[in-house]
Amino acid sequence: MSATTAGRISPLHQSLVEPLLIAGVEKPFAIVNATLTIALVGDLHMFGWLPIAVLAHLILRRITQDDPFTRQIYVKYNRQADSYDPWPHVRTSRGRRPPGFGRAMAC
Repeated sequence: MSATTAGRISPLHQSLVEPLLIAGVEKPFAIVNATLTIALVGDLHMFGWLPIAVLAHLILRRITQDDPFTRQIYVKYNRQADSYDPWPHVRTSRGRRPPGFGRAMAC
């Protein structure tokens, strides 16, 4: 069997896989930074915030360049429990693995 008949090959666009970036920073972080900067500089005339906002944006951009999925990794990490509790609880569904740990996969 050759490589072309072994399986189906479909084109995959990178924009479907990678997170949405605004000026090199993930969209939620860029929106929070811009909103905070507009509120502090525009309304309160705190012009000293501009260099801090630019520095924060550059730091976030550097983090995103290293790994664009950093936020998603931390979100998944924070949803996991800090310690293992061996006792059953009322709200626990029996025999179900947590998300990301092979749920709906054959053992």
